[in-house]
Amino acid sequence: MEQEERTAMTDSERTPVRADVRADVRADVRADVRADVRADVRADVRADARADARIDSERAGVRAEFGGADVEAQVAVVGVAARFGRGVVPGAGLEWPATPEGHSGGLAAGAYAFDHRFFGVSPREAVVLDPQQRVLLECAHHALEDAAHDPTRDDTVVGIYAGGATTTHAAELRRRADRLPHVDDRQIRASTGADFLASRVAYKLGLTGPAVSTQAASATALAVVHTAVQALLGGECDLALAGSVTVPTAQGAEDRAGCAVVVLKPLRAALEDGDRIHAVVRGTALGASGAGESADAGRERITRDALSVSGVVPDSVAVVHAPTGTGVTDTAPAAAAFVRAVLGGPDGEPAPGAAAVSASGPFGTHACVVLAQPPAVAAPDPVIKGAGEEAAWQLLPFSAKSPAALAGTAARLGRHLDTLKGADALRDVAWTLQTGRTAHPHRGYVVAQDPAQAAADLTETGAKTRTGQEAAGEAPPVVFTFPGHGGQHLGMGRALYRTDPRFRQDVDACAAQVRAEAGVDLRAVLDPEGEAAEEAARQALADATIAQLAVFVLEYTLARAFIRWGVRPSAVAGHSLGGYAAACVAGVVSFPDAIRMVVKRIELLVSLAPGAMAAVRMTEAELLPLLPEGVGIAALSGPDQVTVSGPAEPVARFVEEYAAKGVETRLLPIPGAGHSSLVDPVLDEYAAFLTRITFHRPRIPVVSDTTGTWADPDEITTPAYWCRHMRQAVRYHDVLETLDAVRGSVLVEVGPGTTLTALARRHGELRRGHLILQSLPHPKDPTPDPQILLSTIGALWAAGAEIRWPEPHTRPRPRRTGLPGYPFDRTTFPLPGA
Repeated sequence: MEQEERTAMTDSERTPVRADVRADVRADVRADVRADVRADVRADVRADARADARIDSERAGVRAEFGGADVEAQVAVVGVAARFGRGVVPGAGLEWPATPEGHSGGLAAGAYAFDHRFFGVSPREAVVLDPQQRVLLECAHHALEDAAHDPTRDDTVVGIYAGGATTTHAAELRRRADRLPHVDDRQIRASTGADFLASRVAYKLGLTGPAVSTQAASATALAVVHTAVQALLGGECDLALAGSVTVPTAQGAEDRAGCAVVVLKPLRAALEDGDRIHAVVRGTALGASGAGESADAGRERITRDALSVSGVVPDSVAVVHAPTGTGVTDTAPAAAAFVRAVLGGPDGEPAPGAAAVSASGPFGTHACVVLAQPPAVAAPDPVIKGAGEEAAWQLLPFSAKSPAALAGTAARLGRHLDTLKGADALRDVAWTLQTGRTAHPHRGYVVAQDPAQAAADLTETGAKTRTGQEAAGEAPPVVFTFPGHGGQHLGMGRALYRTDPRFRQDVDACAAQVRAEAGVDLRAVLDPEGEAAEEAARQALADATIAQLAVFVLEYTLARAFIRWGVRPSAVAGHSLGGYAAACVAGVVSFPDAIRMVVKRIELLVSLAPGAMAAVRMTEAELLPLLPEGVGIAALSGPDQVTVSGPAEPVARFVEEYAAKGVETRLLPIPGAGHSSLVDPVLDEYAAFLTRITFHRPRIPVVSDTTGTWADPDEITTPAYWCRHMRQAVRYHDVLETLDAVRGSVLVEVGPGTTLTALARRHGELRRGHLILQSLPHPKDPTPDPQILLSTIGALWAAGAEIRWPEPHTRPRPRRTGLPGYPFDRTTFPLPGA
């Protein structure tokens, strides 16, 4: 009754009431917004304070654990990759990171085996390339993976300090010159020279810091660590690789081969970034025996220097002197001793609490590195969980350079996940994959709540993969499509509202604007608490006014979330009400003006005479001659999918008549009759209202659902366009025809339901040539919102889109964790004639 009385009021009676109500509502809203902002600020400040306190606590704990030593002078070992033959590590050899099946014997596959395709090396070049350089390349890449650092992702300055043994590979190549007619001496020098060990790795992996080759014979493995530590403490780089390699030239000498690469980072930065810390370098020293000083005395002096720098009590340190090995330039024994001190032995024996690893070379060269166990790190805050969920959903992306390697990556990751327990572990795995692995052209992903589910998907058929070269070039153009009302339902977007603070902040700000304009509290509709509130929200969504406002706000805030996550649309398109969201996202109107337009549009539509809409399975050309007077086409969704609209009685009669003739037709449960002749009486009022709206040329191209073609940037900024938009038919099939010409584009339905997704998938050409995605479930689909939304982000990434991975994560940030390395697809490249 109250609604009828309000509808019956004249404009003159309604204006002062509306003005008073709006004034009161705006005052309430401003107070609420200020209170909400203060609450959000306080929450952010508290979160930041907790994070700062946690870091300060960790630093204090580190200082206490290290006897008060300065944290700023310590360096963390955050990544390790090593391959040793059985002659270096007796028994099974060693490979780190170990494969999910266990240690695979290090170099048992052959030091001459190399994944040349991964590093962009031709087979002819691979034959000439010294095996030491091949093995060092692979270990350097695996070390960066173990550290969860992608050198292509940010502006981190990464240096590399590396050295190797003296080999006869160049001499062997020259001896076989008749078998290598296309190789000259310059190529041999570049492919075998120790001077190029570090620079080749830097070039192939895209490292931008210092690339220094260091030769210290059998002390090389520790000399490069010392040099890298000094570079980090001196600010020459943010991250440093230190590596050494020995691969004897003689065929079958893999048992004596060895390579180790560690990734080093200032301890303070490692703690703040949530890195996994294998060990801490407390001190290093490098020098030589003096005149008249014995080798033993010189070694002991250098060891004392390293211990003095470290601040560690000498009695608590296990001193390990690496053997020289089979030759004076053999780097493998010292590297193996260092890796044992960092990780422990291959059979699971623990690393010592503190160790001073020393190595000596000929002519009295000595190096020592003092290591300590990593500091205890405070447990992370509990994971924020979705409403009614056992754990938050996580997106696990993975990639490779070939379909076979992609399958191998998925299998390795699945077996690793099978060993993990708990939602926190899965969260760390997701974070590590998202932020710490290089994205390759062949991509896949899974979305899961726990490690077991993710493992099952990866090892069976659940992983979504995109093989081929789609992701190799530029990111595909993304088109945001915004549906009209009809897909609204209780709980739409609620899980995202509860788990994403920035999305919640956007929704709350938009809801405040809606309250000011329409006196509707959308937060009670979008996030009801309890059964009574849910029932009230369900009834509210049955009201066309509230439903359309809720849909519009959800579409706009979802679009902002996608953009925040790095998914920026190349074009936008809408369907009826969705056209307003498209225009707002494109910058044609501001959000406050868009809300005013939507509120006015709804107000005018609900004032119309009773009308009806019906779906008809018939082509537009066939249908037009059959329509009774006053009934017109409201929407064209497909070649034979037409919606008619007009006064209720003739529409109902038309449906009854043609249903009896066998035509597929049905009345739609939509109140009113938009896009019909019933709209004509209110067009002048709407046009007058629109003169108070500020329009702008679109920053993003818009496909008009009124014309079905690209909107004229000048026309879409006029009141006349928006009057036609309210009156004329929605030509969405023509919109799809236009979008089909944007080859390789991805269509993302941004809003509740799957109406536009279904229409696009019924379009034969679009279905074959475009990726079509939804952002939220169908109203009858019980799949949780986050699962579908993360699957859409995963599909966009798999298609080549760049995602801002930190954005979907809530505080506190997850930690990096160890994962299996890339499954190199190796080919053996022996010397010609060997």
